[in-house]
Amino acid sequence: MTNDDVMSDEEFFDEVALAPKNTRPMARKRSKKAKKDIFAGIKVKMVMRIYGVSKARALEIIAGRAAEKKALEDAKDKKGKREKNEAGKFMSAEEFFGVV
Repeated sequence: MTNDDVMSDEEFFDEVALAPKNTRPMARKRSKKAKKDIFAGIKVKMVMRIYGVSKARALEIIAGRAAEKKALEDAKDKKGKREKNEAGKFMSAEEFFGVV
């Protein structure tokens, strides 16, 4: 082995210093899903498993139940407003006892 075959320490460390430091590939960051998206996905899967239906049918079931719930809430709000309006009205004694 001759002196030409051996690399000096200066040459070795200069090459190491010039090498790129980030040679490892960068990992992609996981995207954060919104909590509503995660909940909606879980709800669809749960309906699919409970009723044994496809994803499309599960979405239809969920939409139908949401419409029913909204209709009940609207009816409850209308009833509450009507009772509130009727509570403020006075009735005469003749109307109350049916004497006309």
